Amino acid sequence: MIRSWLKRLRNLLRSASRPSAEQSDQENAVDIEDHNFTLADLNRDAARHQAKIGKGYARDKTTKERLAELKQGTVTLPPHKPWTGDYTDWTADPFTDLNWRFQFHTLRWINPYLWDALDGNEESKAEWKRIVRSWAEANIPPHRAADKYAWMDMTDGNRAIQISLGAPLMNTEDHWYVDVLAVHRNWLLDDTRIVPGNHGLHQNLGLFVVSAVLSDETGIQRAIERLGAQVLEAFDDQGLNEEGSVAYHQSNMVWWRQARKRLRLEGYDFSPEAVERLDKAGEAMAHLLLPDGTMPQVGDGGRGRGRRGLHPLLDQVVKGRVRDTGLPLFKHFTNGFTVSRSGWGETRPFNRESHTIVRHGADLQRHSHNDRGSVHLYTLGRRWITDGGFHSYQRRSRHRNYTRSRSAHSLVNLPAQEYDITGDVPVQLLQNQDELHAIEVVDRNFESAQWHRRVIFLRQLDVWVVWDRIEADQPEHIQQQWLIDIGIDVSIEHDSSVTLTASEDQLHMQWFGDLPTLDVAKGDRSSKSKRGLIGIGWKRMRNGTSIHAEFHEQSVDSIVVISHSDTTLLEAQLVAREPMHSFSLELIHTDGQYRLDVTPETSLLTRFQA
Repeated sequence: MIRSWLKRLRNLLRSASRPSAEQSDQENAVDIEDHNFTLADLNRDAARHQAKIGKGYARDKTTKERLAELKQGTVTLPPHKPWTGDYTDWTADPFTDLNWRFQFHTLRWINPYLWDALDGNEESKAEWKRIVRSWAEANIPPHRAADKYAWMDMTDGNRAIQISLGAPLMNTEDHWYVDVLAVHRNWLLDDTRIVPGNHGLHQNLGLFVVSAVLSDETGIQRAIERLGAQVLEAFDDQGLNEEGSVAYHQSNMVWWRQARKRLRLEGYDFSPEAVERLDKAGEAMAHLLLPDGTMPQVGDGGRGRGRRGLHPLLDQVVKGRVRDTGLPLFKHFTNGFTVSRSGWGETRPFNRESHTIVRHGADLQRHSHNDRGSVHLYTLGRRWITDGGFHSYQRRSRHRNYTRSRSAHSLVNLPAQEYDITGDVPVQLLQNQDELHAIEVVDRNFESAQWHRRVIFLRQLDVWVVWDRIEADQPEHIQQQWLIDIGIDVSIEHDSSVTLTASEDQLHMQWFGDLPTLDVAKGDRSSKSKRGLIGIGWKRMRNGTSIHAEFHEQSVDSIVVISHSDTTLLEAQLVAREPMHSFSLELIHTDGQYRLDVTPETSLLTRFQA
């Protein structure tokens, strides 16, 4: 039976590989080579090599526990709860969750049976085969699959790997198994099936592994060719990942390093340029990481620790001991992140250094949020100004929609206006000087308004100045939003000043220029608005605090001075101002008196009295 539907699938793939005139020119059609693979082609050693790599494939500390669960009919797909049921029901969706369906159809969860079978258990061997054959009979050819996630991109690549790892289990009568591998090989060989981003990476790895196990040089070379080009797209020439998420930057590094291991196990490798690009990615991650060794929540992903073993500098940042004192304190990534640091632990504990990220640039796809222009501020050993974090991948989830929206970020919003989320938010000014770092972005994506934001970090004083200028066609409701992290108390001192308190540390925010009405709201998970909530991981929301500086004007010129209790700013005074154009601040600090002059062209800090 399986050979009959394999033949039908081959015909289907040949047809699909010839795009219609509306889709593509005939010269772009993909030629799917039709090989008659046999059991004799199986490279069982390749399967054994490849089984040792990657989460969900390699044997780990959970394998034994998961095996015991499977033998009781229970499937556990973290971060979801365990589910007990008929795990060969290929339309199962016990939690009404897209991610669960994706994981279910990768078949990675059957891996404990594989390892037990490789250890000699005949019952596990039979059950592994039964599950794979059941899946194949229900979902091949692809157009017969009842659940679209059976052949969703990335699902197909991961499943191709999992099924390929079972080659050592096959006997002389298991011809059906070779046919299932061939279906996956042909599907993934078709260029039109491959998508961009990390999903495409997993597809190409699937093609490489299934082709290696089938001893198919055509598939191997196609996979290597694609991977070599894709890694240069995944990380730009500064090493920054394309997906707009710090957590996914790290995940991509892990996946790409595993990809290189898979190739090298079979005698292949990436090009020197690709290897260098991965090294730059590790260095970029070290700059993005907070001084406490955790990841800032920019884009999808949690706030977990940086991962060791990916790059020497990244290891040092995770440990909190950076040896190279010549590292840059200001790092501008043209594709969307600019990072300022007060230091690398030279004069104070590393985790007490200050760290600022400003988002900007093009609308990145897949795992970025609507956050360009936002500010993320870490100092005194913790996060203070943050964003709405991450909830899940459920498209209809109000929590997910909130965490991705402008309402969940520390930026300027005009709620009554339409906003083009696909537009660019370019950088207009950069300053990297010993005494200050500055970046200015401009956002013209509102329906009838534009917003300029300059973020100035006075590095030696640990003082931030955020200058917002908003111009609309008519008086508008304008919100300058600040999302304050979990566990921080917020108190309004008077109409233009707010104090943030966490344990014995404080951050002070003071408004100059056009003065707002300040509105503070504590996050409430039972509220429909979601305002003030922070997603810290999979479907876990916590209560932060939202500060809205409210204006109802046609133009707004706001100057916010932020300082903290470790290096005290005694007083800040606005001594000169040309609205929407320039201003001067006098800063009386424990370290002396300073004047900050800000014009459209520059920011200048002068010390005039010790």
